[in-house]
Amino acid sequence: HPRAQSTRAGRRPVDGSGRLRPGMIQYDEDWLLPLLFRQEGSVYVRASLWAFPSAALSVALVFLGEHFPAQLEESGYGIFKNTVLWSALAAILFTLMSFRTGQAFARFWEGTGLLHQMKGEWFDTVSNSITFTIHTGNKDPSKKPAVEEFRHTLVRLMSLCHCSALEEISGLSGVLETIDVMGLSEEVLSHVKNCVEDLGFNKVEVLVHLIQSVITDAHDTGVIQIPAPILSRVYQTISRGYVNLLNTKNIADTKFPFPFVQIIAFLLIFYTVITPIVLTSLILHVVWAPAFTWIPVFASHALNIIAIELEDPFGGDDNDLPLAHFQSEMNRCLLMLMHPGTDTIAGCSDHCITDFTQLLDSVDLSGHPVKEAVCVSNEKGAALGTKPRRISSVHLFDPSFDPDDDPRSRSEGSVHSSSNEEDMFSERNHVTDQSRSSSPVQLGGPGTRQGPPRDPAVLDDADLQRLLLKSTEDFHNSLLSWKTKIEEQVQDMGQHFMSVGTLTHRGASATAPLVPG
Repeated sequence: HPRAQSTRAGRRPVDGSGRLRPGMIQYDEDWLLPLLFRQEGSVYVRASLWAFPSAALSVALVFLGEHFPAQLEESGYGIFKNTVLWSALAAILFTLMSFRTGQAFARFWEGTGLLHQMKGEWFDTVSNSITFTIHTGNKDPSKKPAVEEFRHTLVRLMSLCHCSALEEISGLSGVLETIDVMGLSEEVLSHVKNCVEDLGFNKVEVLVHLIQSVITDAHDTGVIQIPAPILSRVYQTISRGYVNLLNTKNIADTKFPFPFVQIIAFLLIFYTVITPIVLTSLILHVVWAPAFTWIPVFASHALNIIAIELEDPFGGDDNDLPLAHFQSEMNRCLLMLMHPGTDTIAGCSDHCITDFTQLLDSVDLSGHPVKEAVCVSNEKGAALGTKPRRISSVHLFDPSFDPDDDPRSRSEGSVHSSSNEEDMFSERNHVTDQSRSSSPVQLGGPGTRQGPPRDPAVLDDADLQRLLLKSTEDFHNSLLSWKTKIEEQVQDMGQHFMSVGTLTHRGASATAPLVPG
């Protein structure tokens, strides 16, 4: 795309492997020191290219002030001791940069939101279309090949459409993965190639039209057997997804207004030059003058560079949105729709609890987090052991499965939490759940339990004592760990301060004979 390529001129679009980065930069804010020395996505180098010359100028001014103080005063250097001009300049500059940074972050956040909405709308399009064909092949087996061809065509077209949309807003080409584009017919590929390369039509618009045509043809030929008003929802999701793409292109096409950029650039350069002059008129020291000059100049340029990074969040830079990750997510969702079991109709098992009282009694509504548990069913479908908390923890009936061989089990007919930690609450929940699943509960019958069930959250004295003892030990160990870490940090800070003090002492000793009496 000529527009996107021109706006991205000089920027690094891909990493060394020729592929876009798989995701955004991951970091941990628990420890600040590792963040300070991380180079990926950092603006240290680019901001320092402006800060170091300004600090060097302050060193030169300190040298002139020590060796040629009279000549420096005659040049009008003393007027800069009045910092009103410098303060007014800094206030205007940082106000403009705060406005620009806020606008840049808003564009960045809106961009990622629009891309997720576009992906959701277009995935909904394919999901609805495939759902509408579930019973077509069952009612008429002769249409099964047509249903399969429609599904495969739609998935490939949508993967290519989503990829083309991301490449259009980023200006990149050929770096995003698609689902078997060569599986499309030669007629479709030739049509797309002719429209895009020969006639200059928009590739996404061509593919959106092809998708709508495929869906309309499937409805006319009976592949999609659904009333037209319901089918119209599919066209609405296609339209909303394309509108989200246009809003995303609005961010990519519209740059920050040039007059603002020009004024900020002028003020930044002027601020970079005047800051060392003002600070050396107040601090005539070979170490502290360049240090206090470097900090504000570095901060001002760093904020400006961050705003530049966030204003155009589409591409392959370290701080850009992970377009390769977005495309990979879309491909994964589309491939899920092609899974052989995607037409499975959900239902309940034979041992499903249908009595409301039993169902209410089997669910923990306390809001406390639960441990991972495994459920094993016997030949009759009755649950053994604790209740499963997610689908991955369920073992369906297998005649060769022995609960005693499961490392998570502790006794015959029961399977406990997979955690190796001794947890009192897990033990109580296990006993309670086992009693619920193994003992019959009939309202008004002989199997009815006498009295209210025991609340697993209620602890007796022995349990409470063990819990308090364990909590005290954990707290003591945490304090010891914190103490060790704090001592290490204090020791590191002491070494840094000693290094700075040594450097300051050496600088003062070297310049002491040169200071006028």
